[in-house]
Amino acid sequence: MPNGDEKICSSVREALTKNGVLDGEQEIQHATKFMAKSGGNKAGLAVYNSGKMHVDGPDSDLKKWLLGLKAAIEAGNAAPGILLPAEIEKFPQTLQERVPACDGVVLWFFQEALRCYKAGSPAGAAFMLGAASEKAILILIEAYGSSIKDQKHREAFFSRVNNRMVSTKYDEFKKSYKSAKTKPKEMPLAQDLDQLLEGAFNFYRHTRNLVGHPQIVPDLDKGIILANLGQFIVYVERIYALMEFYGKSGVEI
Repeated sequence: MPNGDEKICSSVREALTKNGVLDGEQEIQHATKFMAKSGGNKAGLAVYNSGKMHVDGPDSDLKKWLLGLKAAIEAGNAAPGILLPAEIEKFPQTLQERVPACDGVVLWFFQEALRCYKAGSPAGAAFMLGAASEKAILILIEAYGSSIKDQKHREAFFSRVNNRMVSTKYDEFKKSYKSAKTKPKEMPLAQDLDQLLEGAFNFYRHTRNLVGHPQIVPDLDKGIILANLGQFIVYVERIYALMEFYGKSGVEI
């Protein structure tokens, strides 16, 4: 039996374990103290037998999260959103640093995807990530088409992609890309369309459609969604590198 209130201890233990920050617990006088650790940050939450709770430790995101957990339990609400490691919290900043020209719409949907994930909604994150991916691909297709040197070929390309679904636009882009005389020769851009862009684009589109077309309850793995939040930065980085390549060299069909 814990020294602290048994029901509250159970709630705290479950929340800390779920978020992967439980670093141990210790029975102290009239209370049970839970130690939490995230990266280099440490903090503690003591649960007393009276039901009162106390949070200690230096100021950090971890301590703020524990204070939120304390407030949620006291109010009888659900635990606060998922606590993420510092490098994941900085995903939007990292994207901006690595792709300074990143479109504002792409960035906004990416930020929303991270907010959804933190709030415990992988379905919401998948939908927002799919929207961000679609916008990025549409920008790439537009840039590629505008870089086609021959006017007739350029007009023919846009006649095939304008007013079409994004999947059709991507298929037409892929056909044109593969038949074009102008292609990147340096790695990794030389293999990006087949090895990175297509796989990522189809994953983001597929998971978005699982959520956006309510046929069945989507089965989305949180770990996979989180991994693809990180992969999205590389995905956008490659898209903009291709845009830069075609902007400089043009496209010969």
